[in-house]
Amino acid sequence: MRGEATQGGSARADRIELILEELESLPTLGAIAVRLLDLTADETSDVNEVIELVGSDPALASRVLKMCRGHERGRAANVTSIDRAVLLLGFDAVRCAVLSVQVFELLDSRGSLAGEHRGEQPVFDREGFWMHSLGVAVASQKIAALGTLTGEIRPSEAFMAGLLHDIGQLVLHVLLPESFDQVCRVAETHCASLDRACRQIIGMDTHTAGKRLAEHWGLPPSLVDVIWLNGQPLQAVPQVPHRGLISVVTLADALVRNRYITSGAHWSRNENLGTLAAPVGVTTEQLEVAVAGLHDEVARRADAVGVKIHHEPGVLLRSIGRANESLARANAGMRQRERLARRQARSIRAIKTFHDSLPGARTTPEVLGRIARSVPDVLETPVVAALFEAPEADGWRLIRFTPGYRPIGSRIIKAPDNAIALDALVRDIRSTAPVVGLLPWLRDELPAGTELDPLRVLPLQPAGAGAALLLIDGGVGGECEDLTELEGLIGCWQAALSAGANHDSAAHLAEQLAEANRQIHETQEALSRSRTLATLGEVAAGAAHEMNNPLTIISGRAQLLVSRLEEVGHRDMAQEIATQSHRLSDMITALRSFAEPIVPRIRGIDLTRLVVEVVQRRLPASPQRQPQVDTIFTDVLPLVHTDPDLLAKALAELVANAVEAKGCRHIELRVQIDPLDDRLKIEVRDDGEGLSKHALQHAFDPFFSDRPAGRQPGLGLARARRYVDAHGGQITLVNAPTGGAIATIWLRRWRGPDEDSETGMARSRSGEETAAHGVT
Repeated sequence: MRGEATQGGSARADRIELILEELESLPTLGAIAVRLLDLTADETSDVNEVIELVGSDPALASRVLKMCRGHERGRAANVTSIDRAVLLLGFDAVRCAVLSVQVFELLDSRGSLAGEHRGEQPVFDREGFWMHSLGVAVASQKIAALGTLTGEIRPSEAFMAGLLHDIGQLVLHVLLPESFDQVCRVAETHCASLDRACRQIIGMDTHTAGKRLAEHWGLPPSLVDVIWLNGQPLQAVPQVPHRGLISVVTLADALVRNRYITSGAHWSRNENLGTLAAPVGVTTEQLEVAVAGLHDEVARRADAVGVKIHHEPGVLLRSIGRANESLARANAGMRQRERLARRQARSIRAIKTFHDSLPGARTTPEVLGRIARSVPDVLETPVVAALFEAPEADGWRLIRFTPGYRPIGSRIIKAPDNAIALDALVRDIRSTAPVVGLLPWLRDELPAGTELDPLRVLPLQPAGAGAALLLIDGGVGGECEDLTELEGLIGCWQAALSAGANHDSAAHLAEQLAEANRQIHETQEALSRSRTLATLGEVAAGAAHEMNNPLTIISGRAQLLVSRLEEVGHRDMAQEIATQSHRLSDMITALRSFAEPIVPRIRGIDLTRLVVEVVQRRLPASPQRQPQVDTIFTDVLPLVHTDPDLLAKALAELVANAVEAKGCRHIELRVQIDPLDDRLKIEVRDDGEGLSKHALQHAFDPFFSDRPAGRQPGLGLARARRYVDAHGGQITLVNAPTGGAIATIWLRRWRGPDEDSETGMARSRSGEETAAHGVT
């Protein structure tokens, strides 16, 4: 934000520099005008030189004669020569003529030309501006002529200062016609200060522009100060030599505006005339007497100076019209402020209601539900759905709402490649906009029968979080209001949405951290197990050679004794020695396998057939010890790509472990596809007594067995885990809640390279359970 403010300030400074450069390029006053202003400012100047200079400029001479004919004495004397006109009117009138020709016509003609180039009627009212300037000039002259100020301020000087006090308005109108028209439009519409609107839109007020022009033209310091500082309270005016003249013009300006001799953008500010009159040393009663007949005097002076009045019957009726316009605008402003106050009150109530509803809403969908509930409080229209960015899914999440604004049906959607980017849409829209023109593809994402035509989008851009779009039904509550009136409430919505996004992000990070910790723990366990097995395998490999040689001799001699001994008891003992030698040799071979990597040979197999064969092969031969075994396939499986030998060995160990479980009478072998992540799940469940806590912790350790003396060597589950690990799978062992144990093989990469989960799921019958094999 600070960078944006800096850039905005730099751009404003550059714009002001350009304005000043344009101002410096304006034509300066002619040599004749400058010399006449100097001469007429000095009462001791040679009148003949003044007459000669006036006669040398035809336009100026014509203006002086016209002013003389408008004077009572001039009409009586029928003056037709320049010398008699100058002597009759005096130096002050000549100065007025100079300014009217050199200043007003120069700028006025350029202002008219700018409007013609644009081909439109400017908002700036030049005629009203000149009427106001003449009114201030006349009023300033009359105030300066009051007895209390006689000798301090010359009336002619006050007239000149009043005439030029607002020259900056004309300057900006000439240099920046379109921008100044916008300034006038804003000031007139909102009954605001013209200078405040100037500073906001252009970056420079009219007083500064007028001061720079007066300095450029070399006008006297008194006029420069009046143009620059008029309109300010006396206490705000710096200690300059002409504070009295500034106060007179400020008072005259307020007096004229109060009588509605003004342009549309220059309304009365309801100043207290008594307060402004006190520094001048006059009373309000004296002012009323001095400016009596002001409207007629302005009309007469306008005709004398040459300013045309196109509106009849005169200045008085024009002022009455301005007064009526001002009253109408005041009433309209009051109505507008009343409507604004009602909307603001409603917005404040909505903010409180929304704030009270937030406890318990932590996630983004929950916050969006609260926002959806708050929207009808101010826009009188329901929210149908919401879209918000879902960074974890690299897309947008669509949430629909129940009539009670409870979030339902959340899912990820992706916009078509040729669609408007949703983040750009949120960034560029500043009000509600129709959905059908911006997001026509949403028709396929919303429930069937949803009409897009009445829907509108309400953008939300929370700080530091993803954007969101509310889909509101614009046809229910009429057209939506300007969002600028709801900035406070929208700010609350966006802050809550930002908090919800932060909560979601923290929760997602916590889940990722938990998953990372789990993976680290599993990796550490696998590493520890691998080291243990590798060490055991190395020991077994090192000792195998030393142990196999004696075992071979023992086994050979025992078999020789079996063939030679005649006594049955001795022959049986020799046979037991041979059998146990072979068993010990097999154990050593099994131990050596832990030191050797397993490379599975993957091919497509019929898993149903493999499972049935494993069950039949691993059941006890004695019918008295056979539990009931049910094999269940919940899905019709495609070919399973695995190493059939390794998978069969692993499954056989699990079945054997279940058969040997104490108290087992029923075994269920279930094969299914996990619908969440498409893993193949092979589950062996028995109804035995289950496993102890110690057995669950060490079941996959080599040589571990929870059975008493005469037990198996305890390598079965350890081997099964190695076979499953070779497939990139996982094997788990837990106790069932209802009793017994559950051993599960999970295989993630079981589909063929040309078959994805969608193809496989299309060939499965979800929920169908088929008893593929049952053995009692």
